[in-house]
Amino acid sequence: MIQVAQIGCGYWGPNLLRNLVRLPEFEVVAVVEKSADRRAYVHSNYPDLSVIDDDDLLLDEMMNVDAVAVATPASTHFPLAQKFLEHGKHVFVEKPLALRAQECQVLIDLAEEKAVTLMVGHVFEYNAAVNQIKGLISAGELGDIYYITSERLNLGVIRQDVNALWNLAPHDISIINYWLGEEPESTSAQGMAYIQEDIEDVAFLVMHYPSGVAAHVHVSWLHPLKVRRMIVVGSKKMLVYDDTSADARIQIYDKGITRQSIDTSLGEFDTFAKFQLIHRAGDVLIPHLEYPEPIVMEMKDFARAIQNHSKPIADGYSGLRVVRVLEAAQESLDNCGAIIRIGKDGAIQ
Repeated sequence: MIQVAQIGCGYWGPNLLRNLVRLPEFEVVAVVEKSADRRAYVHSNYPDLSVIDDDDLLLDEMMNVDAVAVATPASTHFPLAQKFLEHGKHVFVEKPLALRAQECQVLIDLAEEKAVTLMVGHVFEYNAAVNQIKGLISAGELGDIYYITSERLNLGVIRQDVNALWNLAPHDISIINYWLGEEPESTSAQGMAYIQEDIEDVAFLVMHYPSGVAAHVHVSWLHPLKVRRMIVVGSKKMLVYDDTSADARIQIYDKGITRQSIDTSLGEFDTFAKFQLIHRAGDVLIPHLEYPEPIVMEMKDFARAIQNHSKPIADGYSGLRVVRVLEAAQESLDNCGAIIRIGKDGAIQ
C-alpha cells in the first residue's frame, strides 16, 4: 500500500480524502489542516487518522510517507508541491498546478530529477463521458470540429484567493485540450468583479487552436442555475455533454448543414451560387454510459503511476498546458480583452 498524506481538507478535500481512505491502493497516514473547524471534521469522520495543523510537522514523519495529495488554496500549490518533491515524494496537486507556467516547469523538472510522479487534479480527464466523447472526436464521428462552447455556472462558493477564471476554467481548458489533442495558440478573456474588488466573479474566455477550432468558455459564481454543459459542433454531427444529467450526459444530434455543389454545365443557375446549403435534421442518440466516479479513476491512475513508474494521464505537462492558457487569459483580462498569443515554449508573446 502507498502511504499517503493529504494537505488540506476544505471545499474539495473531503471528496479526495473519502476516496483515498477507501481505496485499497492507499493508506492515509496523516491529514494536515490549518483550520480548527476542518480538523474537527476529519476527527469526527475519520477518528483513526492522525490530524496535524502544520505541513512542516509532516516532515518529521516523512519516512512513513510515500506520497502527498495537495488540496489547498491555489496560491499554495507551488511551494507545497516543490517542498515535497524535493524530499523525493510523489505529489498529486489539485488544479491549477501552479499560478505561473514557469512554476509548473520547475515542478516538472524537479519530479523528473527525483524520479517521482507529479500529477494534477484534472478530474474530468477521468470522466467516462469525457472519454467517450474523446473517442467519438478521434474516430471522426462528428466530422471536422468547427467550434466548442462550455458553460460552468452556479451560485456557488466564492473564492477570495483566485477569480472565477482560475477557479473554474481549468476544467474546461483541460477537457478541450484533451479532446482536440492540441493547445490553443491564442486566447482572450473578459470578466467582471461584482462581489469583491479585483476578483472577477464571471469570465468569458475564447481560445483559438492551430487546427482552426474555436472554443468559448463561460464561467461564473453568480448564476441562478447550476450548469455544466459543453457543446461540440462538427461538420457531420453535433454533440451536447451535460454533466448534471443523470441519464443523458451525452446527446448526439445528427444535425448540420451540407454544402452541395450544383452542376451548371447546362447553363442553369448561372445567376445563382454554384452550390446549395442543405439542412440536415436526423435522429438524436443518447449512448449508454457506464459511469464510475471520476475521482476514483483519478486516484487509481495516481497509484498506478507510482507503482509502475508510468506517466499518469493528467501529468505535470497537462497542468502546464492549462496554466499557459490561464496565464495568457489573465493578461488579456487585465488588458480589456486583448488577444494574447501563446508561444510553444509557454512564454506569453
